Amino acid sequence: MILAEPDALELVAITTVSGDTRLRARIAARLLGVAGRTRVDVCAGEEAPLLRGRDRFVWFGHEGKSLPDGPDAGLSDEGAPERIVRAARERPGLELVAIGPLTNVARALALDPKLPERVGGLSVMGGHVREVRLGGKALPHGIDYNLCSDPEATVAVLGAGFRTTLVTADVTLQTWMGPADVERLAGRGPLARALVPMIRTWSAVQRRLFESWGGPEPDDFAAFLHDPLTALALVDPSPLHFERLRIVPTVQAGILRTLEAPAGGAVGSEMQVATGVDAAAARRAIVDRLAAR
Repeated sequence: MILAEPDALELVAITTVSGDTRLRARIAARLLGVAGRTRVDVCAGEEAPLLRGRDRFVWFGHEGKSLPDGPDAGLSDEGAPERIVRAARERPGLELVAIGPLTNVARALALDPKLPERVGGLSVMGGHVREVRLGGKALPHGIDYNLCSDPEATVAVLGAGFRTTLVTADVTLQTWMGPADVERLAGRGPLARALVPMIRTWSAVQRRLFESWGGPEPDDFAAFLHDPLTALALVDPSPLHFERLRIVPTVQAGILRTLEAPAGGAVGSEMQVATGVDAAAARRAIVDRLAAR
């Protein structure tokens, strides 16, 4: 999504987090190469949570499968937290977009406690704030791989004073791409075509994850648009409904919760939170942009 908006967004660097971050960096470098953006830095990041074992991080097992052939962007030897700190100092108004666990950002915050003042904003995909529904069934809060994988990092980052936009699972679980959208991408440009086999591999993984909870019918479902929806909010937030809420990130029985605090109180951190979505409009906006590439 970010590569599909070169006129609106300048991609400075990519950092990877959780598990085999070198592999995830190579995946990012390959997609940059396919898109002709080989000068963007790619930095492998933290492999383990701040205080917990590596098994806390989610590893779905499909990573690197269906990756297209093509040139690669170079991999940097600079650590991900260090690259975040340097980018914030070199690029006033930098926007951090966190679509994984917040470990890299927490480490960067430890290196530079003034990081929240230096960056323009922090967009985070994650959290359950109100009702989460999937296929007409309400899901329990706390099933959130991004923020729950490293709860201590989440508490540190969300309470640090960043100008935060939280794109929650409340809205991302309502927004998905269908098989017809994937077929459309298959007939488009190099980047769009490169995504197609990766999406198809991921579709099978996601169906296994959500089949016990109910969910979209297979003939309408290819992939949830968790992370693309977060990127879309940077350039076209119109499909999303945002509210200014006070959020308290807290760990209950080992599970990270993003609790909504009363307005006007002193508890929690105020942030912009996505609480509603026009899923059809968001889907069109995302697929249209990808199809243009």
